[in-house]
Amino acid sequence: MAGASGRAHDTFMPFPGGRSLQGIASGLASGPIGAALIDLQPAGTQRAPLVTSVFSSLGLALGALITSALVQYAPAPTHLIWWGLLVVFAAGIPAVLAMAEPGSRRPGALGSLRPRVAVPSQARGTFAAAVPCIVSGWALGGLYLSLGPSLAVQATGSPNLLWGGLVIFLICGTGAAAALALRAVSSRAMMLTGCLFLLAGMAVTFGAIATTTSAAFLAGTAVAGVGFGLAFLGSFRMITALAEPGDRAGLVTAIYIVGYLAFSVPALIAGVATTAFGLHATALVYSASLAVLAAAAVGLLLLRPGAKPAGAAQITRVAISAGPCTAPPCPQAMNHPEG
Repeated sequence: MAGASGRAHDTFMPFPGGRSLQGIASGLASGPIGAALIDLQPAGTQRAPLVTSVFSSLGLALGALITSALVQYAPAPTHLIWWGLLVVFAAGIPAVLAMAEPGSRRPGALGSLRPRVAVPSQARGTFAAAVPCIVSGWALGGLYLSLGPSLAVQATGSPNLLWGGLVIFLICGTGAAAALALRAVSSRAMMLTGCLFLLAGMAVTFGAIATTTSAAFLAGTAVAGVGFGLAFLGSFRMITALAEPGDRAGLVTAIYIVGYLAFSVPALIAGVATTAFGLHATALVYSASLAVLAAAAVGLLLLRPGAKPAGAAQITRVAISAGPCTAPPCPQAMNHPEG
């Protein structure tokens, strides 16, 4: 990073232990945060998946854009960013302490800290069918957060590091905007639309990388970003709707495990492949693989029927029993000519 910015005096060697702790913290927090938001959302709404999807994508977008600008233009590029993040995390501590507790308190506080990963039986089929959709979206994010800045330099021919942050902002920002704009669309239609946008975006990106066309690369990034946002929100909303309250944390954790593995493992493989085969060839194979995976996700969505949300049957029974003539005696029905 220091060499790329031309500031050789500000060298920085990342500490693997610190990165590992950051990863552990993110993994431990993701499931409970997602479950808590679902518990705190108003009854009958689907705001929690929207907030989870939009703000996680928006955080990646703004983080990439701000940090790339700081590295390019601010002093101490490899230290200033971390001090800024430390301030943000410190401010988050009192915010968490002030947040309302969504669940009821009961004995076993230490036992509750044990990580739980579980996919309830009624959600397993939908979860399995959604895995290609989740993997394709998150693996796309892994591509851009690992090779995106290098691809931006290759496509634009500019050494300015802001381009690297801009392509990440473009893919994550358009994803957040698309999820917010189409939040009223059904989960299944949103997943299908997202996978189609992923497929189209990867096709354009493949052509842009092959021809080193900067405008097409940015356009393909934006189209794929729309798919990323819609695929994540649609799959998250569809899967979590099948969970009872006690199963939500374990199910959300399972979703994030699949997502984080898709986010990191392909990017790691791509990094090794880049060293052996070069950036250009690796990016082409990565893009083509994501397009194939998105196409498989589309096929699974078209073949699999929709699943009924958890508690749907109970809700139906309550709605029927609330009517004036659903439990005897029913004078209106008795007096009806067909009664």
